[in-house]
Amino acid sequence: MGAVAYALWYFSIPMPWPAPQPGETAFLPTRGTLVQTGLLLLPESIGLWFGGGQMPLGLLDRLGVILIAAIMLLFSYALGEFLLVRLKLLHFFGRVDGIVLRLAIGLTLLSWSTAVLGMCGLLHRPLSIVLSLAILFVALGSAWKKQLFAPLSDVKPEETTPKHSEGESWWWQLAAAPLCLFIAGVSILPPYEYDVLEYHLLVPKEWHQIGQIRVLPNNIYSGMPMGAEMWALLPMVFLTGKQAWLTGALVGKLIIGLFTLMTAGLLYGAGKRLIGVWGGRAAALSAIAVPWLTYQSGTGLVDGVWAFFTLAAAYPFLIILNGQQKEDHRDGLAILSGLMAGMAFSVKYPALLIVVLPVFALWIFAVRTQWRLLLMYTVAVAVIISPWLIRNTIDTGNPVFPLAGNVFPTDVRPEDQIEQWNQAHQVPTHANGSRYSLSQLLSGILTPLGQSPWAGLAVVPLAICGLFYPNRKLVIPLVILLAACWIVWWGFSHRLERFLIPAIPLGCLLAGFGAQKIASYVAGRIALRVWLGLGLIVAFMLVNQTQSIKLDPRVFVSLDALAKSHTSGAVTYLNENVAPGDAVLATGDAALFYLQPPGFYHTCFNDSTMQQMVDMTKEERLAHLAEANIAWIYVHWGEIDRFRSPGNYGFPDDVTRDLFAQMESQGVLERADYQLGNPENPTVIIYRVLSVSGP
Repeated sequence: MGAVAYALWYFSIPMPWPAPQPGETAFLPTRGTLVQTGLLLLPESIGLWFGGGQMPLGLLDRLGVILIAAIMLLFSYALGEFLLVRLKLLHFFGRVDGIVLRLAIGLTLLSWSTAVLGMCGLLHRPLSIVLSLAILFVALGSAWKKQLFAPLSDVKPEETTPKHSEGESWWWQLAAAPLCLFIAGVSILPPYEYDVLEYHLLVPKEWHQIGQIRVLPNNIYSGMPMGAEMWALLPMVFLTGKQAWLTGALVGKLIIGLFTLMTAGLLYGAGKRLIGVWGGRAAALSAIAVPWLTYQSGTGLVDGVWAFFTLAAAYPFLIILNGQQKEDHRDGLAILSGLMAGMAFSVKYPALLIVVLPVFALWIFAVRTQWRLLLMYTVAVAVIISPWLIRNTIDTGNPVFPLAGNVFPTDVRPEDQIEQWNQAHQVPTHANGSRYSLSQLLSGILTPLGQSPWAGLAVVPLAICGLFYPNRKLVIPLVILLAACWIVWWGFSHRLERFLIPAIPLGCLLAGFGAQKIASYVAGRIALRVWLGLGLIVAFMLVNQTQSIKLDPRVFVSLDALAKSHTSGAVTYLNENVAPGDAVLATGDAALFYLQPPGFYHTCFNDSTMQQMVDMTKEERLAHLAEANIAWIYVHWGEIDRFRSPGNYGFPDDVTRDLFAQMESQGVLERADYQLGNPENPTVIIYRVLSVSGP
């Protein structure tokens, strides 16, 4: 009855929807309405996968990206297997979780190696990178051949858990197949989400162009750890041609997107090992049925990556708490947990509070005063994250740049920029000015419980049931980790819903506990099939509602056509008109991933590229632009106004329309034949620099 009540509440919640145009009636469809509409319009949704018949199709154009990604995954799998040999865990895990962890370990080592080599300035020396990776491969693999024909361990995880209905394992795989294929399909598509175009893939592109990983003066986000983005940077190093950066970015985006499927695989293996077959199935299906994870895969955002590593860091100590290991496995499990926690930290800073420290505390709970294991965990975390912290310390004087600017007096930013960053990322205020009101608390509690449109139908009721699972040694640590995620999100962040994504795999595993409890009854197993199947159907319908979720579903359209459709008109104009050797200065728009000519730009937290010319004379301005070969200036007043709006990030006050009017009157600039909006006050303007281009 509780699940039925939850479903009725879930379907009655309004969905986010585009604001009505003037004269239109506001329409806020509920999730139930969207699911019904999705069922009725399924043929139209399928047609949209093919571009609605208005775009060129393409499947063969994906083969190169898939091949490069496959090579990286195979290499990562080998590295993961080699390290498991070193950790004496080669035959410790089951089939599914073993495969997933091999990939996760290998991708961690690949990311770490790329970061270190890139920080050493070797991105323009692919031969040195090949040699370094070969040395790593041989060094880790030297002990592997000795294990090749070694007898398998007597401990088989599959035999330590009860089995229910093993003969019908095909049904859940078949039910999950449509969403799994959809997730893989959208993962390979060209990026379009703002944060991805502004820094997740733009910064690796710029590092590739300059040949080194460093903090860029024009993009503050380049100071953050970017462990996941290394999977896009590495293929850029080895590819040739003008579009090498785009192909490399698609490879990285595909690998990032596949972490949703890896999360489901690890949940299945972990659930099966810790609680039983039904627990594993339900945990995996619950994850596949969470629209937020599908959205992460389709956009290229990295929150789903550190969500996976959150679960992977917790899994080893859960095994120890469950008593499913021998004494000689404990060292390896501690190191493995530390590597996974360190990788989560190298993807996003908040993982320090959500993963690294809570998992360390739970290791203390699991092993008490076995300092050797705790030291191994700590060293493993430090090894993975240290390149990013050292890089930041050298470049900015602040190891966790751009955070904690007030803590480190050596931070390179002036006080006003530090304060601007802090204000933009503080806990949001209520209408009455408070940050921690009762209404905000209630909203914060309801958000992960289903109020969020993309939390998924299947997880919450099963997770609540999982709270009553009899094995408290496993339930309590999961609850502690979930609580840590929520406290950090609600108490210290700016409460964006997607920052709760790291909690999703933990919630899915807890849902597996609830499913295992229910599956002890015949009626319970029938109810589970219905509930999980309904969750998958609902998720499939919602992720295809493009007006609401803003997910590009055109999985069969040509990659080139999709990239062009995601390129703004201004950037397209610049790509077509800027002469070789000339550069573009952009202000306002920082999402310039698709810009092909050399560009100078800034995020709203960096010094404006235009501020340097505010107090210059005409001659000084001409000389300044000529020195950098700047022949075009692109101004996006719409973005500038957005940043200056109340409660937004802010933008330098001295960048004004009058400044550009003055430069026009001086004969420094003239308007090109591209602008958008009101001719008197255009939203977008492109100027030619007369000293370079001529009148």
